[in-house]
Amino acid sequence: MLFNNPFSPERIDNLLDELWLTADSKVLDVGCGEGELILRLVQRFNCEAVGVDVDETAVQTAHQKTANFAPNVTFHTAPFAELNFPANQFDACFSLGATHAFGEVGEALDNALASLKAITKPGGLIILGDGYWRQEPDPAYLQMTGIDPKELRTHDENIAAGQKIGLECVYAIKASRQEWDHFEGAFWLAAERDLLQNLGDAQLAAKVSRRRIWKKAYWQWGRETMGFGLYVFLVPL
Repeated sequence: MLFNNPFSPERIDNLLDELWLTADSKVLDVGCGEGELILRLVQRFNCEAVGVDVDETAVQTAHQKTANFAPNVTFHTAPFAELNFPANQFDACFSLGATHAFGEVGEALDNALASLKAITKPGGLIILGDGYWRQEPDPAYLQMTGIDPKELRTHDENIAAGQKIGLECVYAIKASRQEWDHFEGAFWLAAERDLLQNLGDAQLAAKVSRRRIWKKAYWQWGRETMGFGLYVFLVPL
């Protein structure tokens, strides 16, 4: 998977096509993973980019992937809260599926929006990807997966969270069920493949067992219950 969220690369590119970033822009990606979004940003805009992720292995890959743009790209492996970026520093801040980096269940989305607003320039953009409830989750689904019902809100409530602190939502799309199916299925396939290639590995066997439980819950409830949205908020002048 190029991105750790359900959206296809084409839909991410469609969004980037609409942004007004330039070579003078500075962007941030919290939860950058292996750096695919950073790479696309610097390729497209020749801008300065900063990536944050606590997964050191993923960041090593990100360094390699963006090596041709090294002077313009910086990565941090510290938690976001420890980095203390100055106010009004970035022209655009991204976090696509990594709101957990901003706090505990129930407060992470609000913290993400407030924290990113503080370090984004007036007139800049916050691009946030997060899950939402399509419908009230079945208690059996929550029990099987261990998901806290407070972990997600509705699509409209995600938008309202930004508007509540003075941000203007200027773009909002939902991942399709087909994108969700591919996203989930890719994880199931990878786990099964890894175990077949390493028979007898107890950790991989446990991983497959967990993935099979999640798969059953997804097919029975999750596909109609959980969604994923991409939201672009404008920071007021």
